Amino acid sequence: MPAAKTSIAALPRGHVFPPAPVRLTAADAAAYAAATGDCSDYVAAGHVPPLAVAALALRLLLEAYELPPGSLHTGQEVEFRAPLRPDAELAMTGEVAQRSERAGMVISVIEFTVSGDGGPIVSGRTTVMAPQGES
Repeated sequence: MPAAKTSIAALPRGHVFPPAPVRLTAADAAAYAAATGDCSDYVAAGHVPPLAVAALALRLLLEAYELPPGSLHTGQEVEFRAPLRPDAELAMTGEVAQRSERAGMVISVIEFTVSGDGGPIVSGRTTVMAPQGES
């Protein structure tokens, strides 16, 4: 039986997420582009769509932590710093930059960066509201 995941709402401000490997294949990039209708210049040039990198980073967080029922993804800011070729070896780091409680909900702002050998590729902030007291 898998161990229970910690709720995103239980994480304190300053919590640092362990670094996680990130790798998007050409097939992943093509599937993302097909699912979203992304026909940007990035795709035409053989690069991974930038939002695909951000989506994968958030998926990695959700695989490690629980997003309890009633949670809302309320905001996203993303900065793209460099194009990304498929199969690049990357790592994601992140932390809970802000945390507040309002009306029975915990509002967490998570800052993350996905980097490769040449430095940051994508950085961003995501805001999540989750019911307070869930674990």
